[in-house]
Amino acid sequence: MSDAQPPLWQRLVWYACGALVLLLLPVLKYAELWQTLPRTQKLALAVALGAFGAACLLSLFMDRLASWSTAGKALIRSFAVLSLFLIAAVTVSISLPRFMLIPLVVAIALIVPLAISPLGLRRLPLAVVVVIAGMTAAYSFGHLNMSAQVERTTREVYFSTAFYPLRATIREGWIPEPATRGGGLTMIGDRALLGTGDGHLYLIDAPGADFKVTELPTQVPANREEFAKAFGGSARQPKRSKDWREAGPPRVQTWRFRVADVVARVEGDQVQLFASHHYWNAKDECFVARVSELTAPLASFERSVADAKWSTLFETTPCVPLEGPDRKRGKNPFRGEEIGGEMLLLEGNKLLLTVGDSGFAGIESNKIFAQDPAVDFGKTILIDLATREHRIFTMGHRNPQGLTRARDGKVWMTEHGEQGGDELNLLQDQANYGWPNVTYGTEYGSNVWARNPHQGRHLGYRQPTMAWVPSIGASAVATVDSKLFPVWQDNLLVGSLASRSLYRLVLVEDRVVVQEPIAFDKRVRDILQMPDGRILIWSDDWTLTLLEPATQQNGTSLFATQCLGCHSIADGMTHRLGPDLFGVLGRRVGDAQGYDEYSAAMKAQQGTWDEARLDRFLQQPAAVVPGTSMAFPGVPDARHRKALIEYLKQSEPIDKRGMVSAQ
Repeated sequence: MSDAQPPLWQRLVWYACGALVLLLLPVLKYAELWQTLPRTQKLALAVALGAFGAACLLSLFMDRLASWSTAGKALIRSFAVLSLFLIAAVTVSISLPRFMLIPLVVAIALIVPLAISPLGLRRLPLAVVVVIAGMTAAYSFGHLNMSAQVERTTREVYFSTAFYPLRATIREGWIPEPATRGGGLTMIGDRALLGTGDGHLYLIDAPGADFKVTELPTQVPANREEFAKAFGGSARQPKRSKDWREAGPPRVQTWRFRVADVVARVEGDQVQLFASHHYWNAKDECFVARVSELTAPLASFERSVADAKWSTLFETTPCVPLEGPDRKRGKNPFRGEEIGGEMLLLEGNKLLLTVGDSGFAGIESNKIFAQDPAVDFGKTILIDLATREHRIFTMGHRNPQGLTRARDGKVWMTEHGEQGGDELNLLQDQANYGWPNVTYGTEYGSNVWARNPHQGRHLGYRQPTMAWVPSIGASAVATVDSKLFPVWQDNLLVGSLASRSLYRLVLVEDRVVVQEPIAFDKRVRDILQMPDGRILIWSDDWTLTLLEPATQQNGTSLFATQCLGCHSIADGMTHRLGPDLFGVLGRRVGDAQGYDEYSAAMKAQQGTWDEARLDRFLQQPAAVVPGTSMAFPGVPDARHRKALIEYLKQSEPIDKRGMVSAQ
């Protein structure tokens, strides 16, 4: 205990250090100055500084002598002040994010009482050093480059769908993290080829249990670094949340410059590879969407591509400036994610290319690209590979993301709407699909689309086969036509970026009559059906996933096929038709918490579930518990019962979306 009175300047230094830490929190979080922060963050920061400042002022006027008892009183008083500020903030709908609330509590709990404690009186230099060191460490940690080599892993996940239990073999770390999103998959003979968003190319061998990835000694000629340098930005997608937002003054988000898709065809002993991508015209200071091509021998493709020369097959017109009166306005004048860029090889030596409108929809620009027949943006383009001539195939598109050709020759396309209005379209030559004059979606942050004279309708233009409201972020689309999935024959698989799912669509007379969402928990970027019928998926977490029917009879697949329809494994209380089976071994029979639909016969049972009892019940439920409401006939195979019981013993809870992780 001390009765000394600390100097005023000393206490003010303590308070200033705490205020400075709080003031720098949003700057460290978003790497932006305060004036560029969104209003919600500014209000939250004002609440935090107000609460801390009020606690400091009260202590300054009420606490005189440095002692631990005085520090304790200051602590209690400070938390009372904090509570009042938080209540007031909730009342006026101001929310403090965790990155701000936790340091605020720490600052009030430590800095205010320590400033009037004996420790604060004697250890000021050390405290200042600790605070400065902490701030420096926080700043350094926030700016670390987390690009270390990721370990290659392979794991299996099982999905329950309407007709097939699916086994997903997920390979993470096999592809180095790309600098940006995008890219696509194609086949070269019996191998897949992946082009990433930053232009790297990888050959993928996936026969049976073997899996091999080989990086090719060439890259797609997208001048990403040159584009980034022109605007003082980065060619690498952000690690920090601030770069994903459009808060602050307008700026070019240069990392959105990307490779969109790759397509290959084999003609005799030659491989012709096409890649769609952005290209920056430095001389005229504008960008285009381009299709580049190279040709290399099939037999030595891995080596010979190093010497193959890329050439330009097609380039959009006009070249779009990012400055001047014809630019796109708004927070981000470069909508690189709206490149479209999907490609599809058609009969007659033709290549079909989708091109997004890059945000030129007459809302943030004085140009409406998708409805201008002199402009290639917002269209699908048909390119003759023999003559290199091209023409507009369809128009009126916003951001077409997926193309597939069904066995009957029909071409289906998926495209992004704005807020709602994602579409599945059956493409017809010379058809106009209406964007931006009509859409089933609305403007972001609004409940209308200003250009549509009939809100909620799609009049005067080709109707979509299906529209999603809210948006799913429809990405790739693929036709299932292999014998591996006979029930899915001629169905479409649509990938989703927003809902992180797959959607199986059943078509009857060009209408979608069934839509089955398949929870995937990944942003699906591209979908490729392999020659053996397995489905290869490229997702935005740079992961490759192979989907196939689950034929292996292990506990995971058996539970997915025989039990998941009625039972869950979540927390022991998330019941379906039958009780949740999490922790069933050792649980009293007929006594799952919160489940009150047991039959009288089951309720009359005594004792607990052990392995022997569960084995007998799984073999013949009705014989072991006469009168049970469980209609399941049983599992006659003893090996299958053992596998199920082991799974129930060892498994983690099932994801609520219906995925079952293999052990």
